[in-house]
Amino acid sequence: MLKKDLSIIYYINKLFQSEAFLKSIPDNFFNDIDGKIVKINLKDLPYNLMIKINDNALLLIEDEDKFDVELIASPVILGMFIITKGSEQFSSKISINGDIDTANKFNQFISSSKKLRELASNVLGENLASNLEETFSKTISSLQGMFKESTSDIIDLLTDDLNVIPTKHDVNKFLDDVDDLKSRTDKLYKKYSYDK
Repeated sequence: MLKKDLSIIYYINKLFQSEAFLKSIPDNFFNDIDGKIVKINLKDLPYNLMIKINDNALLLIEDEDKFDVELIASPVILGMFIITKGSEQFSSKISINGDIDTANKFNQFISSSKKLRELASNVLGENLASNLEETFSKTISSLQGMFKESTSDIIDLLTDDLNVIPTKHDVNKFLDDVDDLKSRTDKLYKKYSYDK
């Protein structure tokens, strides 16, 4: 493990605790989830992300046994959940342990485009936040279209395959026809074998 003063968490916390960042967060912005610890367990990665929300500030903490809610998801699912502002398609794939009330408030916070827009505007500036929101909107539209198209393509493929796959009746008829053809071929063979 890295020395504490050289870890990524240290630098992220230094950013979160900087005067400029703290001033950019509107008053009572994290009111609904103040005093809570949210553990984000990223599947397929050896890292857990622990976020402590306290006095209208964020703080990443090392693994701690006590947390209010734990969200378990793959990084892709969690990222898509945040980008799509809490889409049901992705939220159903996130496991939740702990306080459901805190989980719902955290979900509402992430799903609230107004809250995220306000935070982005204060931290990044109005122009950059607007450009970022426009880029995310285009990305979300593209991803939703891709998921919708791929779902319909899979359904079409399966439907077409079901039409091509023979039924039990078709298979039995084919086997009967093969037996009949074999029988007639055997008769012809015998007939011509005796004639020679």
